[in-house]
Order: sequence, then structure tokens, then C-alpha cells
Amino acid sequence: MTNGEFELLVKRFEKEAASNSKSYRTKVLWMTGLGFGYVFFFLACFLVLMGISIAYLASGHFTFGSIKLLLIAGALSYFILKALFIKMELPDGYYLSEEEAPQLFARIEELRKKIDTPEIHAILLDSTYNAGVLEYSKFGFIGRKQNILQIGLPLLSTLSEQNFLTVIAHELAHISHSDTAFGAKIYRVRRTWGRLMHSLEENEQFGTFLFRKFFTWYYPRYDAYTFALARQQEYEADRVAMEVTSNAASSLCTIEVAARYFEEDFYDQLFEESAKTDSVPEPYTEFKSKFNSLSVSQFENYLQDSLKRKSTVTDTHPSLMERLHFLQGEPSLPEKVSDTALETLFVNPKRILNHFNDLWIQWNHDNWKAGIKDYHHDQKRFEELSTKSAPLELAELWEKGNLTRQFKGDLEAVKIYEEIVQSYAEEEVAPAYLFLGNFYLENKTTEEVGLEYIEKAISLDWECRLNGLDSLCEYYHQTNQTEKLEETKEELEKWLEVVEQSDQECDYFYANDQYVSHDKSAKEIELGVQQLSLHPEIISAYLIRKVLTVIPERQQYVLALKVLTPKGTKHIENIEELYEKYVHELTAFTDTAIIILNEKDELLQKIKSIEYASIHSLKKSERVS
Repeated sequence: MTNGEFELLVKRFEKEAASNSKSYRTKVLWMTGLGFGYVFFFLACFLVLMGISIAYLASGHFTFGSIKLLLIAGALSYFILKALFIKMELPDGYYLSEEEAPQLFARIEELRKKIDTPEIHAILLDSTYNAGVLEYSKFGFIGRKQNILQIGLPLLSTLSEQNFLTVIAHELAHISHSDTAFGAKIYRVRRTWGRLMHSLEENEQFGTFLFRKFFTWYYPRYDAYTFALARQQEYEADRVAMEVTSNAASSLCTIEVAARYFEEDFYDQLFEESAKTDSVPEPYTEFKSKFNSLSVSQFENYLQDSLKRKSTVTDTHPSLMERLHFLQGEPSLPEKVSDTALETLFVNPKRILNHFNDLWIQWNHDNWKAGIKDYHHDQKRFEELSTKSAPLELAELWEKGNLTRQFKGDLEAVKIYEEIVQSYAEEEVAPAYLFLGNFYLENKTTEEVGLEYIEKAISLDWECRLNGLDSLCEYYHQTNQTEKLEETKEELEKWLEVVEQSDQECDYFYANDQYVSHDKSAKEIELGVQQLSLHPEIISAYLIRKVLTVIPERQQYVLALKVLTPKGTKHIENIEELYEKYVHELTAFTDTAIIILNEKDELLQKIKSIEYASIHSLKKSERVS
């Protein structure tokens, strides 16, 4: 099912649910029963066949047919049960003990009793700005469930205790036994089918064919059918949170602003500051102070952007504006909290922060330091280009435009990209049209120019087409141009299929494919040969271009290598190790796939026949033994 078809189904079902909710719930129950019925029908059939076979054998009627039936029925029963018992791993994170936060456990228990939810078996802290309840079962689809409450440390670091408890109340309402129970159960079933569908996609074992075809048809339709109830469940969870804590509206606004800052700008700000001191930060300790240092105008910008965003069928969560309207609440700016939930509900919050900081530094220290080094290099290059007196060439203008965005922002970069589109042929500068188009779309007075530039970029360069169509979809969605949105979505979906086919064409190379001479620059060849010479096991290297049919204008080069493999090693394992090595070390050639020609004699002969294919070879006396 395509995204467009799914969206049409969702809209139809939402109207149906709104007009007759009781009838719609009955249909959802039937759809739910169909899924469970299909699974257990086949399981029951095979178990009955097993029972008949065993009874037949036990009565002394030993035949080859009864043995065969027993084995087949037993095997299929086993694989159905195996598919149902999807082994799940406990989610990663910091599992909190009650001794570390007795107040937190006590407040959650109070909320749990008020809302009438099942027991919370564990509280897990992670590094996201989010919260949720995960239903965990060691054997997945069937088995005793444990409810794990996941809480993001950044969330705890910016919310007051009251606002934080509002969030927890919302999440607990999703598993409630009370008046919202039907929606909560459907919410859980949707997640169950989602996990099963994922397992079937990953599992290619015998017997899964019984499920795969059915669930490929069933799951998207069930997902669309229950979407209206799932979204209604979000509203119900907000209502429950409002009844319990009375401040749901302000909590929603604070979360929207803080989450956007954390996910979009926090680490960029942290990086720029640490680049000045050549230091590695402690992000989880610094997040609270950085958030509280934001100005009122910055808060307003984040909030207004969130209020403009509309809900989509890719997420059951309503938009912020829709949720505020449901709660009859008004938008409000976040309060700067001195004592956050982390500080009021935990015994030793500093120890928790240090734990997450240490893990982050352990994973990011080297990359962060390398990033700072690159930052200083880019800064120096930006100064060189900005002070150069001679006119810049196109490559230098591209470089200056990208660096200007990095150091001065998009507004300053617009001047450079405008210079590019005015000074060079259109077919050379499609990315500049795309950047300018996206920039101009953000302002009502220039949106027509923005649309014109994006359309031009799409027509000029296949690499701009995907991002350009995506930008148009977002614009038509935000401006309520439904007809144009549907047309552009359909075009986007078709193009995604084309790109997928082209990717496959670029991933495989056969002797019957068409190849031609490369057109790489002498400088790129020289740098590439230098890298090749550092690998004495490479006997010869060839560079060619594959002629593509799906997207003919796409460039796909092939670096084909003949290598010596050490004696006594397994050929396949050695070749896999070499591929891994070459991908990271032979980086001079752009848009180039690497293949090893050992045991591919037909392809080797074809490549040798192409003019100028050979770029590197070792004499026998130079080869490693």
C-alpha cells in the first residue's frame, strides 16, 4: 500500500468514526479479531493434525503418510509458535532503583492508582527528550507483559515537577483500565501487530510465509482502521492528564519548545562554544542552563513554529494547536525552572547526570575533537575566501556559500547563491536554485519565487528532485493546497520507486552490463593512484563508468581491483575484509563503487577491453607474496 492510499484510507475512516463512533468501534473489534483469528486458526489446524497423526500412530496404524503428516504439521506449528514468540531484548538505558528516587516512585504510584493502570515494573532513563510506556515480554507476542516507563533525562532537566507528572499521567493513560480502556487496548494491539510485522520482515525462515502475505495485506489496513482511535487515544490521554494535574496545556507548550531546542539547536550551540575552548562538554549537565538562557524571543519563535505545524497521517499525535484546542487551553511560553523534576524527585541527581555525561563522552570524545579540528580548518578557509581579491571560480563560490551558511547563517549565504545562479549556466547550479527556493518559501512575499526556483532545480538535476518534491509537499501541506499536495505526493512516491530501482542498478555489476571510459579529472586520478599505491596487495586497478538505464544522467563509476590474497586464508572471508578496508581507505574517487575482480574472469576481460580503463598496476617484482 502506498502512502497516498494509506492517507486516503485514514481520512475515510476518520470521517466514519466521527459520524458513528459505536459502529466504528465494532468494526475495529472485528478487524482485531480477524488478525488474531487468522493466527490461531492456522495454529489450531496444525495442532489438530498433529493430534490426529499421533493418535493414528498410537493405535498401531504405522504408515509413511502419517509420519509425513506429523512432521509437516509439527514443523509448521513450531514455526508459527516461533513467529508468535518473538524474543525481545530489554531496552538499553539506565534502570532506576527505588533508592535512587523514592519520591519519583511514590508520585508515579499515586498517579497509577488515580488513573487505574497496571503495575509499572521498571523505570528506565535514556538520553532522549521523550517519555513513554513500553510493554515488554521476553517472548514478545505471547507471554507475561512487563510495563517499563521510559523517561528521557533531558525531559527531567527542564520540566518542573508538576509539568513532569502531567507527562507521566498522559503516558500512563495509554495503558489505563478505566474509561479509556478500549482505546488503550487498541493502542497496545497496534504496537503488537507492528512488532510482529517487523519480525516477519526480518525473518526468512520456513513457515513465516503463512503470515507474511496475510499481514502485508492486513497490517496497513488495520493501521489505517485504528488510526482514528489511536489519535483519539492521544486526546483521551491529554484529558486524563488534565483531570489529574490541571496543567496539561502549559506542559504541552513547554515540551514542544524544549524538545525542538534540544533536537534542533542545542548540540550546534554546544559545539560552537566548545570549539572556542577546544573542549569536550558535559551535555546533560549543561542542557538546563542552556535552555534557561534562551531569550523570550527565542522561546516565541520555537512556540510559533510548533503552533504552525499540522498533524499528518504518519504520526498519531495531533498537532500542538489541535491538542490545545481540545483542552481549551491557550499557548504559553515556558517558565524557566530553578528546581526541575530531576532535582526534586531524585536523591542524587548529579550522579545520574555524571553517568550520562561519561557515556556520552566515551562515545563522542574522538569525533567531537575531530569536529573541532575541522571547524577551525573551515573557519580559516572561510576567512581566506572572504578576503580573496581575485574573482572566485564556481567551485570556490560553492565552497564559500556552504561555509557562509555554517558561520554566518542562511540569510548571508543567499547573496552568494544568487551570484551563482546569475553568473553560470542553469544546468551547473541546480543545488543553488534548490537552496534559494527553500529559503524564499519561508516568506509569503517571496514564496512565488521560491516555488519557481524549486521547480527549476527539480527539472535540472535528478539529485535535487527528491528534496525538491519533499519541500513542495511540505509547502502545499502547510498552505492547505490539498489538490497540489496529492499530485506532488504521487509524483514523489513514483520518484522514490525510480531511485530505489536506480540504487539497485548501481549496486550490482555484471559482464553483460554496458561500460564506457571514465571521464574523471587528472587530479582525481592522481590522488586515487596515490591511495592505491599504499596497498601492495592490489595487483591492478581499473576505473570505468557504468551506463545506467533507470536514471541515465546519474553518474556511477566502478573501481575494479585485482588483488593477491594470502595463502591459507579463506577466500570469501579475506575478500569481505578487503571490501571493508577499501571503502574507508580508497576515498579519492567520488560516485564510485569498488569491486574485487578475483574469480570474475568474464567481467575482468570486459573491463580490460575498455579504453583508458587501467589506472594502476604492479610489476611481478613489486607484488607482495
